[in-house]
Amino acid sequence: MVWEVGVLLVGVGFLLFSVFAAFTLLKMTRSLRTIEAILTLTLDEARLALPELRHSLQQIDDMVTGVNDKFTAADRAMNATGAAITGWRDRIRERLGGLGRRRGGSQASQHREES
Repeated sequence: MVWEVGVLLVGVGFLLFSVFAAFTLLKMTRSLRTIEAILTLTLDEARLALPELRHSLQQIDDMVTGVNDKFTAADRAMNATGAAITGWRDRIRERLGGLGRRRGGSQASQHREES
């Protein structure tokens, strides 16, 4: 008789555990469906925003390219200006017969040669 009561208690315990596990699994299923709905909505929003994002990135790329082109043009202009000034200075020196050149006997020239 004692073992029958023990088997009955084990059966009731297993039944209660099964009901508890089923309830927990049901709540987990609902949570997973909620998460799935949230992820689906997020994915749909990302798909809608992607063309706008691509357009914005293209505009930024165009602006950066334009600025880069302007800096390149400014650099070329600076190089051309430097070359023109150097050429102008050399032509003036040639026409004046080398008056603007420093002579080798000066102290500054000797100091440069020593260092």
